[in-house]
Amino acid sequence: MESVIYHEPSLSKFEVYTFGDNIGPEIVITAGIHGVEQTAIYTAYQFIDYFKEHPPKGTVKIIPIVNQPAYFNRDRVSPYDRVDLNRIFPGDPNGTQTEQLANKVWTVTRNADYIIDLHCCGEHGSTYIMSLYSEYDHQYELARKLGVENVVHTGGARGQLFLEACHEGQQAMLIEMKGGQPDGVVDLPTANSTFKKLQDLFRYTSNISGDASVEDKHVRFHHKMTTLKSNRHAFFHPYMSAGTHCKKGDTLGMLGNDKVQAPFNGYIAAINRPRYCFSGERMVRLAENNM
Repeated sequence: MESVIYHEPSLSKFEVYTFGDNIGPEIVITAGIHGVEQTAIYTAYQFIDYFKEHPPKGTVKIIPIVNQPAYFNRDRVSPYDRVDLNRIFPGDPNGTQTEQLANKVWTVTRNADYIIDLHCCGEHGSTYIMSLYSEYDHQYELARKLGVENVVHTGGARGQLFLEACHEGQQAMLIEMKGGQPDGVVDLPTANSTFKKLQDLFRYTSNISGDASVEDKHVRFHHKMTTLKSNRHAFFHPYMSAGTHCKKGDTLGMLGNDKVQAPFNGYIAAINRPRYCFSGERMVRLAENNM
């Protein structure tokens, strides 16, 4: 029997880049759990290049493309089983290809003091943190040290890497970044901004030399996400932008001749570009301010 390899890399693997002197905290950065979310992947590679030139203290592990089958298929999920990797952690060593992948990633991240899971929410989205701050006080501190201006409470869907890690006692958060959809587009300003903010977090954890007392930054905390959907086939014309804040009653856009109004004071995480919407399609995702 002969095995013929006609294309590299093997899609049943992921690469872990490890840096540091093992004296201090361990931080893991993951990206590419959803293969199309490539602003996140680009940011992870920025850190790989950075740490090659500036070795950190402690341990830093970076998995830039967790889900290689999805990445090479430029899709959210693996072509092998169409399973969403970020809904099945800690996985199953005897399960489908994606379940086995989840289990291997789960094993690699068990010793981490901090897990930063990078994702993308589309070109029509903005950058924010998904957090479980109502259950874990340290989530407040992490968010303030990182300095991403808006933190949205997770909807609580089980099987997410960061959420399951929190339940296991680790400090973990998910960062949603602009870009990814469609077709794996990389938003360079978002990648560069997130790279700089994460450097501040590494200084706070003492993995990067510098002022360990990084000042708290102004951060707004919000409730769970609300989705406004079209109730018919009509043209949606947005009036406001992702990443901005609205007041109750503000006109977010027009659906045909009808106003789409903000149901509360909140943060606009994502808003569709001008397009024809069908009934049930998403127009706006926003989160109410946590007063």
